[in-house]
Order: sequence, then C-alpha cells, then structure tokens
Amino acid sequence: MKLTASLAFAAVSLAFPLAASASPEVIAHRGGALLWPENTMYAFERAADAGVEYLEFDLQLTADNELLVTHDSDINPRFCTAPAGQGIVPKAVRVLTLEQSRAFDCGSRSRDIYPDAEKRVAGMPSLEEVFEAFRDDTRIKYFIETKMPREGAPGEPIDTTLYTAKLEQLIREYGLEDRVILQSFDWRTIRAMRELNPQVRTCPLGVPRYSNDYAQTVRELGAGCIVLAAREATPEQVRGFQRDGVLVFSGVIDKEEDWKQALEYGFDAIFTNDPVGVIEYLGRASR
Repeated sequence: MKLTASLAFAAVSLAFPLAASASPEVIAHRGGALLWPENTMYAFERAADAGVEYLEFDLQLTADNELLVTHDSDINPRFCTAPAGQGIVPKAVRVLTLEQSRAFDCGSRSRDIYPDAEKRVAGMPSLEEVFEAFRDDTRIKYFIETKMPREGAPGEPIDTTLYTAKLEQLIREYGLEDRVILQSFDWRTIRAMRELNPQVRTCPLGVPRYSNDYAQTVRELGAGCIVLAAREATPEQVRGFQRDGVLVFSGVIDKEEDWKQALEYGFDAIFTNDPVGVIEYLGRASR
C-alpha cells in the first residue's frame, strides 16, 4: 500500500511517543568508537552495560544479500586479519558472502586508543546476531545506518529496495518497529522503508547539505527524526520539530562543552563516541 508523505508522517507520529524528554538519551556511535572496537558485539555489550539507550551501527550488504554490521565498504586490512588457509583476502564486502566476511578477525589488531585493548574481539556480526543478543533487553533501541558502496566500486549499484526489505524483514521478525530508527545519507532507503513499513521511524542524514527547509524535507520523506549539529539549527527549530513528534538528535559530539550545548538546545538524544563520558556528564548536570 502506498502512502502520501503527509499520511506516512502521521502514521509514524502516532506509532511513537512525542519527542522531547527531560534528559536526552544517549546514542553510542558505532557502539562507542572512542572506548571499544567499533561495530563489534563487544562494544555493543559494553555500551548496553554502561546504560545507553541507543546502539548505533552501520550496515553493508554482502554478496549473498545478507546484512553485515560494519562501517567500511571494504574489509580493512589494518584491523582485519584473513582466516588462515581459506584463501580469502580483504576486499569489498559486497563481493564476499556473510560467512566469508565474518571469518575475518577484526579485533585482535584493534586500535591502541582502547583502554581494554588486551581484551580481543573477533569478527564482524550480522544484524541478526545483534538483534538476537539483545532480544530480551527491551530497553535497547537501535539507530541503524544503511551504507552504500562508492560509485563504480565492486558490487555497485545495489538494489536499495532489496536492501531495505532485508532490514525490514528482520525488524518485523524481532518485533522492533518501535525500537529501530533507520538513518541514511541515501534517501532511497528512507523512501523504501516508508513504503514497506511506515511504522519504522526514519532519519534522513545530511539534510542541511541539500535543503534550506528542513521541516519540508522531513515531511516530504515522511521521516520521524532528524540529525542536526548545533551550528545547523536553533533551539526554536528543535522545539518546533519536537512539537510535530519528530525526534531531533545531535551530531556526533565528544566534548563536554558540546554536551552542555546539546542540553541547552534540548536535543532528544546525544550522539557520541564516548557514551560513558556523556552518561557521567548527564549525571552531574542533573544534580
């Protein structure tokens, strides 16, 4: 069933509680990339233990059209070690199967910035693995970004409707329509999700790059969320979105002065690589 932009927007607004909470929620960018190896189960588990509300991560579509949780379109040889004796080498995720991609060890050579780098982490998880791991933790929500290969890259172009349908299928299977937000710079997946399942809130990224009228863009896409840096908005704009039931998330911010400004703006959630730091800051600010 096709919905007009206004009807889809209304459906999303009804499916979710109105925005604007007393204290912003915390989004762990890539699971908390300043603290733990990004986009790994280890990071997601640590972030959940720390008390975040949202796990944020990226998806790539594999050669067998499965959803792999990883940021880069290519397996990164700096951090990922190929499995011995299998003849697999780092290459584009899109030309590897899910099984081949997951065989890489992307934790044992993780970056030195991690304070617990001696606790090694293995491969990249599938989206289903993440959903399954937190099946019983209804407190956890997901902010999921669909990534696309670069133009001309191996496996490009991708069928964005198929990509979105694979995501929607898992969301529906796990009953997560009210706990997943789809974000993307590729708005084709935003539009596809609106058609497939308008109960799933969507969040177009990069709106200020392409539009001078943020609210109109959000309405046209039937979206229920927007990410805005403080320099890209005013507190009045934030409140206007929230009155319409649209969540407003900060950009990725990792400094205390930026967290303070996010509080002043009234963002619904703070998006950060340092979720522990944000949680501690919010605790101090509330006293």
